[in-house]
Amino acid sequence: MDVIEYLIFFWAVSLSAVGLILEASGFGIFVVGRPEGIILTIIGLTMFLGGWILSGARSFSCVVAAILNMFDAALTVAFWNFESNPVVLASGPTIFIVVKVVWSLTIMLYARLHTNPGRGGTIFAVFFAFIIAWNLSQQILISVGFRDFSYGILVGSILSFIAAGVTLYILALSERRQGES
Repeated sequence: MDVIEYLIFFWAVSLSAVGLILEASGFGIFVVGRPEGIILTIIGLTMFLGGWILSGARSFSCVVAAILNMFDAALTVAFWNFESNPVVLASGPTIFIVVKVVWSLTIMLYARLHTNPGRGGTIFAVFFAFIIAWNLSQQILISVGFRDFSYGILVGSILSFIAAGVTLYILALSERRQGES
């Protein structure tokens, strides 16, 4: 690669990182009831997808995984007072967001460098769908007053399997459409 290609790739990674931060912050603001967060989410998604395309990364499932990862970050920070994971609490919201951005950029690099990133992207996407559904179920149960751990496991498991199933279905439809064209 020559200097121009390095600069374009650096610009793509920068766009992706800033877009992910805006996406997470916008979605977090939107979740806590401020509708202007949707504008930041749209701007962030646009920047992220622009960086993704510029970087040459492939696989729709990896895009979905990176976006779901940042939605998980936004949900966790928006409902920080309900967080119970001691590792996440010890890191604090800023370090947690930085780790999530780095993880999403790692997925982007995986989608750029791997010869066939589809299967790995599907695994990542399903994994983050599980995490988001689990976190949402725990936050909902705590916010409505259910503190019983067995309810949390039951609802978290049900929502996680539903979210993973929906994600797999959407990815399968996407793959089928790509195969037909």
